[in-house]
Amino acid sequence: DEFIDFKIQTWTALNTHNVQCFICGLVSFLLYRRTNKNVWFERGSEFKLMMKRWSECSEWNFLHKFHLLEAEEHFCNKRLEEAKLSYDAAVSFSKKHKFVNDEALACELAGYFFLEIGERSRSLEYFIDAHEKYHEWGATAKATSVYKYVESIFRLR
Repeated sequence: DEFIDFKIQTWTALNTHNVQCFICGLVSFLLYRRTNKNVWFERGSEFKLMMKRWSECSEWNFLHKFHLLEAEEHFCNKRLEEAKLSYDAAVSFSKKHKFVNDEALACELAGYFFLEIGERSRSLEYFIDAHEKYHEWGATAKATSVYKYVESIFRLR
């Protein structure tokens, strides 16, 4: 019983930590783009490297997250072609490994990226996919939020 309890506690701690690192990495890269403060870029890069190490142990659980952090890092560095490839990989591996929630997030962030670089039609495709995936996941409020954002952006311009 003690061994099983230890395993459950260890798995719970690892799972909580990897989700926290993933979200903190995404937020760090976003804050870097908004503030241009290197501390945020450095933190995001550290979280990306953690995710890379985990993906080497379990591609199934972590590779799509690594690619999304990598895409955000490339976005920060204005390495647009690399960012495009990494967003596509994040979406592809999320889909392949059945992480619908992360696929929705990857599509949404790719939508923002492509909108920012002026590729409106590709942006719209990703936002539509994000909307559909959020619905599939059951996150109807988030799906509605994405829909309203897209509607406002694509009607105003």
